[in-house]
Amino acid sequence: MTRPPLEVADIIRSAGPAFVERNRNCINGQHGKVLAAITRSRTAALGGHRDQCSQCGYTAISYNSCRNRHCPRCQGNARVRWLQARERELLPTRYVHVVFTLPAATRSAGLAEQASNLQPAVSRQR
Repeated sequence: MTRPPLEVADIIRSAGPAFVERNRNCINGQHGKVLAAITRSRTAALGGHRDQCSQCGYTAISYNSCRNRHCPRCQGNARVRWLQARERELLPTRYVHVVFTLPAATRSAGLAEQASNLQPAVSRQR
C-alpha cells in the first residue's frame, strides 16, 4: 500500500504548534494528547516490530499505531469495516432520508406511531 502524499499527521506537525498557540484558550489537555498521539502514530516514537515474509524472506519494519479513536490512520480500517457491515444490512432498493419537525400538538401521536412500528410483526398480524 502506498502512502498518500499528505496525511493529517503531516499537517499537525507543520501547523499544529502555531494553531495551538493561537487557540490556547480553546485547546485543553485532552486535545493536546490527541494531537500528540496522531503525530506519533506509526512512527519510531511508539516503537515497532519487524515483519518477515515466510516465502521470500523479505523483511520490513512496521511501526506501532497510537490506537487513539480520533486518529485517522488507526481508525480508518475500523471505519471501513463498520461501513461495510452497515451496507450489508441495506435492502436492495433506493433510500430517501427525510427529516421534518412535527408541531407540538401532534408530536405525541407521531411518537406513538413510531413505538407501534417497533413492535414485532407477529403482534401486528391480528
